[in-house]
Amino acid sequence: MSSLNNLKAQRLQEILQPQVLGLLIIDLQNDFIAPSGKNAEWSKSITDMQKIIPNIERLIAYFRKFNRPIIWTEDAEDPEFRTTAGLDRYLWLEQNDKDHVACIKGTWGAEFYLPPQPEDIIIKKTRISAYVNTDLSEVIRKNQIKTMLVVGVKTQRCVASTARDLYENEPDLHVVLVEDCVASDDPVQHRHTIAEFKQFWPPVLTSKTILDALN
Repeated sequence: MSSLNNLKAQRLQEILQPQVLGLLIIDLQNDFIAPSGKNAEWSKSITDMQKIIPNIERLIAYFRKFNRPIIWTEDAEDPEFRTTAGLDRYLWLEQNDKDHVACIKGTWGAEFYLPPQPEDIIIKKTRISAYVNTDLSEVIRKNQIKTMLVVGVKTQRCVASTARDLYENEPDLHVVLVEDCVASDDPVQHRHTIAEFKQFWPPVLTSKTILDALN
């Protein structure tokens, strides 16, 4: 067992090399996480999502210090223009009503909760996964990212979909879900997703484990 632990420790050192890291921040936008956003308006809990903000800020500070790429995904919904699958979602999930749509393009709710900096990379997405119909794959190669730390909201939805797509489509990329930097308005689904990733798509690490290893 000790030899396995040694192998894991060695692998962790390889994965967490500062010069190969990228930070992917999923949908940290007002409608999802702000006290006056749509989630709160719909009486969904934002407590757990608020709790991860300090941990994400610590990771951001590290990445800024070492000049590593910070990538923000921006959910930009347009109820007037939907794919076939998007129209199905609009009818069944959003009840054919704009008031049930979060992060509508051009609104305050679609703005970032934490401010990106000019040197950061913004990925505009119209699908649940930030990998689909975006240039995320090109960004990974251009910035020579070998390890992607994935953080943000919501765990079971856009975070999980993006992380799975990275895992399946970028075979040379280490994909690390940061457990205390992802959250949801549904704690049960959050826990199930974390357990699923630990079983099928490791490693899942805490921000403390990551920063301790890097420092």
